[in-house]
Amino acid sequence: MSVGGTSGTSGSSSTGQTVDPSTQGFNGLTSQDFLKLLITELQSQDPTQPMDNSQLLNQLSQMRNLQASIDLDSSLNSLTMSQQLNAGASFLGKTVTGSDANHNSVTGVVSSVLLQNNNATLVIGDSQVPLNSVTSIAPGS
Repeated sequence: MSVGGTSGTSGSSSTGQTVDPSTQGFNGLTSQDFLKLLITELQSQDPTQPMDNSQLLNQLSQMRNLQASIDLDSSLNSLTMSQQLNAGASFLGKTVTGSDANHNSVTGVVSSVLLQNNNATLVIGDSQVPLNSVTSIAPGS
C-alpha cells in the first residue's frame, strides 16, 4: 500500500485554508483515519497472502488503546481546567499580589476569574494576573 508523504511545515491546503502543523502527519490522525487505513489495507491485500488474524487483532487493539488514550487526555484536560477555575474562584474578593503578563506588580481585590488558553487568570481592576503568578493573598478589604 502506498501512502503519500506529508510536509512538516505550515502553509495552505489545496482549499486555500491555513493548515495547522500540529494536525499534520501522525499528530493529525484520528481513530477514524486509522480505521480507514485498516479498511484500505484489507481491501488492497494480496488474496493469495491474506493478513494474519493475529495482525488484525493487534491493529484493532492498538486502535482501541489509541482511542482510550485520546479520551483520557481529553478528560484530564477538562479536569485540569475545572480545578484551575475552582482555585481561581477561591480568590474572589481577596486582596492578591502578583505579576501581570508584562511582569508588572499588581495588587488589588480579585473581581473575577477568566479561563484563557487553559489557564486561570485573576482580574484585578484593569489588570489580569495569571493564577501561577500570584505571590501573596490577604483577606479582602
